[in-house]
Amino acid sequence: MPQPPLRVFLALGLGSAGLVATLVLALVASRVASQRLEARIESELADVATHMAGRLDRGLFERWRDMVILAENDTIRDPDAPVERKRRVLRRAQETYPDYAIIGLIDAAGTVAATSTGALEGIDVAHREYFTRGQHGPFVGDLHDALLLARLTPGHDPADPPRVLDIAAPVRSDDGRLVGVVSGHLDWAWARGVEASLRETSAGSRDVTALVLSRDGTVLLGPDSLRRTSLPADLPSVAAARAGQAGTKTETWPDGRRYLTGYRPTRGYRGFPGLGWTVLVRQDADTAFAAVAELRRQILLWGLVVATVAAGIGWFAAGLLARPLRRLAVAAASLGRGEPVEVPASAVREAQAISHAFTAAARTLRRQEEERRAADARQELLIHELNHRVKNTLATVQSMARQTARSAASLDDFTGSFEARLLAMSQTHNVLTANHWEGAGLRGILSAELEPYAGGRDDRIRLDGPAVSLTPAIALPLGMAIHELATNAAKYGALSVETGQVTVEWGVEWRAGPKTLSLLWRESGGPAVVPPARTGFGTRLIRTSLERELAGEVRLDYAAAGLTCRIAVPLAARSEAA
Repeated sequence: MPQPPLRVFLALGLGSAGLVATLVLALVASRVASQRLEARIESELADVATHMAGRLDRGLFERWRDMVILAENDTIRDPDAPVERKRRVLRRAQETYPDYAIIGLIDAAGTVAATSTGALEGIDVAHREYFTRGQHGPFVGDLHDALLLARLTPGHDPADPPRVLDIAAPVRSDDGRLVGVVSGHLDWAWARGVEASLRETSAGSRDVTALVLSRDGTVLLGPDSLRRTSLPADLPSVAAARAGQAGTKTETWPDGRRYLTGYRPTRGYRGFPGLGWTVLVRQDADTAFAAVAELRRQILLWGLVVATVAAGIGWFAAGLLARPLRRLAVAAASLGRGEPVEVPASAVREAQAISHAFTAAARTLRRQEEERRAADARQELLIHELNHRVKNTLATVQSMARQTARSAASLDDFTGSFEARLLAMSQTHNVLTANHWEGAGLRGILSAELEPYAGGRDDRIRLDGPAVSLTPAIALPLGMAIHELATNAAKYGALSVETGQVTVEWGVEWRAGPKTLSLLWRESGGPAVVPPARTGFGTRLIRTSLERELAGEVRLDYAAAGLTCRIAVPLAARSEAA
């Protein structure tokens, strides 16, 4: 029986070994990569649940602190202060935080003495939990239907009353005697806003749904089909969250579908103990792990392709190895016959191949070292830039505090003005942070500063202009100036009345030098404007920020029909002062 040639043995051996090794490697790589990808997906969903739970806790803590601070207001604590003054204080608080449906002051007998809107005054609420428990300390009640507010809202569907959270704090005199209770009713739209922000954060994930459950398992926020219903207590994610755990689980919900669910219980924040809520963030399991299935399919597919190629390479390599051996066998046979032998030269050059390999490795290591040094240099530059920005920010805050203190009439006036200006600075910082401090859109800065004054009306604030990207050096001072104009309009100008309107128009012009941003602030429909007797801090801040820091121009026109402010700021790149 004739024996097969060496090439067949080598081709079969190398091809089979390559095929098996490649398939095994593909399976192992598929498993490891899939597990890591699944872990990353689960971690991202758990992080979203943790982020939302933290947002809810911190938001309620801030509103809880609002009532505590409001209860310390001298006008609120003074039983002899006129009701209109108390209304103004309450109204100012609601304008600062428009998520409140209404803020009220209840006297010691349980009668509503004053409210931010003037509604409900004179009503007896002595039996309400927020009054009975708010007498003894700060109190936050769970979500409930505001039936009384629904009757006061024209055109509101009685079958779907507004839902609010009651937040209260006791008001005491200097001798510790209970004067009353200040109470704010936080509209549930606040939580829906948090959920909408979550959807924007998870824009890359499809079918992501957030749910908020009360302490007894009732769905407070979520799909319409589940709202006001109770989820089964034995649902793994619900049971784990009630046990104080956080994480993700793949589970079957009552609708029969499998979901990947991230869960996290709320735990309160600082002095606020929390309401025992549970946050669930779910995504259809097939959708969540679609990338995993696709990754496995691609790895297996390419594994088969590589294995087939490896078999072909094995056949070709077997030919390269067998050919010199055949030639040597022929030469040996010729030598045995006494014929002249000519030994063929070998085409295998191992030393040269190794040299090429070392050269390639050295080139790769050199390139990696250069990349590492460049990365270190970038990191050092970023650290210097961060230190520079922190110093500038602290200097700005110090100057703002000093100037605000000079113009403040009282400690409360200083606190309110200073906090409002810090908030304006932080809003501009948020816009810049969202763009990695590479710039910020002018429309985004204007929206962040003016949206709280819109009151849900599209005609109250009008923004008109092209897309303009601002550097951080321009965005921060301009944001502060817009905040001062908005605050002045809310106190004395067009935004202080319901009929007032503010229009902001802008454009980019090419003047003699660099491009210039031209912005027009125009108020209408407000009280008659009277030129101020003296220049206030707000006006000085606007001129300092825009004229001295940015070499811009500011023109204020106190026309009786409404304040007009024209701003021109060069858009050329500028290095911030060290």
